[in-house]
Amino acid sequence: MKLRTRIALLAGAVIFLAALLGSGLSFRETWKSVMEEARSSGARESQQVMVDLQEYSQRLGDSFSPANAVHFLKKRQDDYTILALNGLPLYNQTVLPVSAVEQAVRDGGRLFAEGRRLLVFYEGECGGIQVFHLVDITGQYLRLYRMLGKIAGLSLGAAVVSVLGLMLILRRALRPLQALSQGAKSIAAGAYHQRVPEAGRDEVAQLGWDFNTMAQAVEHHIARVTDSEEKKTLFMGSLTHELKTPLTAISGYAQTLRRVKLSPEDRELALEYICRESARLDRLSKKMLRLLELDRDTELALEPVPVEALLQGAGETCLPAAREKGVEIQVTPSPGEILADRDLLMDALINLTDNAIKASPFGGVVRLYEEDGDLVVEDGGPGIPAEELDRLTEPFYMVDKSRSRKSGGAGLGLALTAVILRRHGLGLRFDSQPGKGTRALVGREYAPHFTS
Repeated sequence: MKLRTRIALLAGAVIFLAALLGSGLSFRETWKSVMEEARSSGARESQQVMVDLQEYSQRLGDSFSPANAVHFLKKRQDDYTILALNGLPLYNQTVLPVSAVEQAVRDGGRLFAEGRRLLVFYEGECGGIQVFHLVDITGQYLRLYRMLGKIAGLSLGAAVVSVLGLMLILRRALRPLQALSQGAKSIAAGAYHQRVPEAGRDEVAQLGWDFNTMAQAVEHHIARVTDSEEKKTLFMGSLTHELKTPLTAISGYAQTLRRVKLSPEDRELALEYICRESARLDRLSKKMLRLLELDRDTELALEPVPVEALLQGAGETCLPAAREKGVEIQVTPSPGEILADRDLLMDALINLTDNAIKASPFGGVVRLYEEDGDLVVEDGGPGIPAEELDRLTEPFYMVDKSRSRKSGGAGLGLALTAVILRRHGLGLRFDSQPGKGTRALVGREYAPHFTS
């Protein structure tokens, strides 16, 4: 049974019982009033019979006898007065024995016989004759019972009308709940874009607004989870590919060393290659662990760090690699401080500087400086195509794959940098044009915004 049906039936039952109770209380007062009026009218009628009989006996004087009393009642055609002498009937036009009438008087004056309701009055004796008078109130009872039936019918009719009206009202009022139910089913089936109407200002409309807010949060969460899963899948695929190449080379050279007798020069070349690829695997595994560690939402201990110290430290760390390639590093004095984990943010700047060195030609210049609150690493390399810029921080993504392989890169440096910056509330933006170099800008305005 639907909720609106249960509510309507319950309300109808309450309305019926309330109407019946109210009408019953009113009927009770009406019944009491009618019975009191019938008793009062019967008592007056009985007293009048007694008064008339006494006046008749006084007119006859000593000649008054029971036969005269019987003659008097017959003359009046009074079929509701009973005369008795010593318990024996003198005049009784009813089917009731005198003993039953006497018993009714002792029981309160009410008598039910032959399908009729009677009031029995005893006014005493007249000349030694007992006088009982009966009043038929069957008609009053029937009228009251018919009134009670009408009251019950009206109460039931009011309840039925109330139930029907309430069902229509509830059907309309609960229609948004049906939309909520359909929306929930759609979301459960995967339609996370599903929304429900928010018309009105009542509690149901508020529930619809809350539902849509929840649905939006679920949609965004599912999108983020899906995106995260896709990235993890790509990440694992790329990792497998990255590991496969050096492992295959290491395995091949190792088997060659075991099975083939090589010249000292070839043996040294094979060992050098194995050492180089092993070092590459070591760097790759360390970056992987660092990336996974930083991607957890653990709290960082941030402190004010001078901007110039960060830039100078990154330049000094990358100086040997720059000299090896014939690249000059220029660090511009920069005032101010930044709230950061010194080692992590330094690592991010080192990654950007190392990439700039790798991209620079022999004799090129890499500049580190602060501009309008942003930390900037600039190179004079070949630049990056516009369609590649948004993918630079993806794990294992490399614009020039051949050059990155030769330099021992795996495409994890910028992914690690992006995670470090995100944990600091910072973001990374690249300004680049082919043939004109690249600028990597670190600042808060580039931080990613996640919608919850």
